[in-house]
Amino acid sequence: MKKVTFVPLFVAVALFLVFLFFPNKWLEKMISDEQVDAAKTEMNPLVYQGKYMQSRMLQQDNMMPILGSSELVRFDPFHPYNYAKATDAPYDTYLVGRGGMQSLVHFLNIVEQKKNLKDKKVVFIVSPQWFVKEGLDEFHFSPNYSMLQSYDLAFNNEIDSEIKKRGMKRLLTFDTVKRDTVLRTMYEYELSNHKKYPIVGKMAMAVGSMTRSIQHKKDLYYSLFIGHDPRNLKADDTLVKGRTFEQQLANAEAFGKPRVNNEYSIKTSYYDKKVKPKLQELKGYKKDEEYTNSPEYADLKLVMDAFKDAGAKPMFVSIPMNGKWYDYAEFDKERRDAYYEKMDKFLSKSGHAYVDLSKHENENYVFTDTLHIGWKGWVYMDHAMDDFWNHNR
Repeated sequence: MKKVTFVPLFVAVALFLVFLFFPNKWLEKMISDEQVDAAKTEMNPLVYQGKYMQSRMLQQDNMMPILGSSELVRFDPFHPYNYAKATDAPYDTYLVGRGGMQSLVHFLNIVEQKKNLKDKKVVFIVSPQWFVKEGLDEFHFSPNYSMLQSYDLAFNNEIDSEIKKRGMKRLLTFDTVKRDTVLRTMYEYELSNHKKYPIVGKMAMAVGSMTRSIQHKKDLYYSLFIGHDPRNLKADDTLVKGRTFEQQLANAEAFGKPRVNNEYSIKTSYYDKKVKPKLQELKGYKKDEEYTNSPEYADLKLVMDAFKDAGAKPMFVSIPMNGKWYDYAEFDKERRDAYYEKMDKFLSKSGHAYVDLSKHENENYVFTDTLHIGWKGWVYMDHAMDDFWNHNR
């Protein structure tokens, strides 16, 4: 008869208990300042889907984070992070953004960091392509969604209750949230003021509390391995350090010119690989799109209200469309202007600082591809950040 041994099971249980009950303070001491500094540009999802690393960053003096999406991963000498370092700016920054990160994802992050955001200046980049008719979809939401932050939201009694409920109601429209039975039940229990599922709701909150604690522990363990894989920032201090705004613009244009071989101001490497092979197919592919009717506006309002509730001082940056490319795609000037006008009114009413870059939509070397700014586009944003820091205190 084969002998049955329970040693592997006992070992597994022992390791799990060590993992679970290892003191958080000890784990925090194992995460170095050097790791935290490297994580500012690593763009690791574990940073923005967690809590600990950003908390450490926000506790630093003169920190002004930049929240956006995929434009932030496109480094060049004029990128805001490189600019701040090269010019010895009076502020430091870290980056939160990748493809598919839109307002609702940032809302969870802002609410999570409420205590650390009071009186902090934050730059928030708003991209036109977020405002499609269907708004944020499951494909883009799911990989950027944070289980930790979503569970924390259910237990967060420090934020305005109306903002909290709007956030939970919106999150419940996504399958990623609805498939989590415990999270869905907690949200529905909270939204009903504890009237729906009175017994099951309390049970869900108890289970959710344990799940939440495990998520926070995982965040600390993951943080031990963040900050060891720094990105190539493609910096060149000589193009910005000691240069005037006009000189930096000229340098950005000189930098972009040999890197573009087409009339759409799209970087050659991207154009030749992604656009040129199907150029005829792409003709008019945006002729039926418009960006003035989208659930994203309500999501952006959640972000604005969460910033206000946290006592943060955000500056919103409205990114333009690549006018030359959008003309080819038949997203005409009239519809673009309708979006710019609506966004201008929307941001004006918020009471927050904002910068409108729409007048640069047809300018060469402002974009690096069909929609992402870079080079000269970054220079405009860099100086807007300087002005914001120096004159909105």
